[in-house]
Amino acid sequence: MAAVGSGGSTAAAGPGVVSAGALEPGTASAAHRRLKYISLAVLVVQNASLILSIRYARTLPGDRFFATTAVVMAEVLKGLTCLLLLFAQKRGNVKHLALFLHDAVLVQYVDTLKLAVPSLIYTLQNNLQYVAISNLPAATFQVSPMPSMAWEELARVGCVL
Repeated sequence: MAAVGSGGSTAAAGPGVVSAGALEPGTASAAHRRLKYISLAVLVVQNASLILSIRYARTLPGDRFFATTAVVMAEVLKGLTCLLLLFAQKRGNVKHLALFLHDAVLVQYVDTLKLAVPSLIYTLQNNLQYVAISNLPAATFQVSPMPSMAWEELARVGCVL
């Protein structure tokens, strides 16, 4: 049996156990704050590069691709990336991955249905984003939150949704 420590825990001291005094209060919050700002910077760069690349691709002369095709391909790539990460998390075991996916998607179908509605709305939003960026200057699209100013600008340039 493990010995009960002074704090009342029953964790045995071993090579993987961290004592309560080993983590200082300021260290965790500083790391959390740093991770928060790094995540924010990465998201800003990702969003700006996405907008500029979409704008560039949609304004090239010649045949234009359908916005729906681009959105579906982006979602397929995201899905494949998630499957790859899950595969790595399951340490390359296909059987564990299949069991996990079966449990998460089919057995817990209520959670899957709860996520279906926001994902469909997100897909619609991405399609509208392609339409908007095709008809607005990149700077206007980037700074506008889309609901009011961007829709008015779309109406002004004659884009009918």
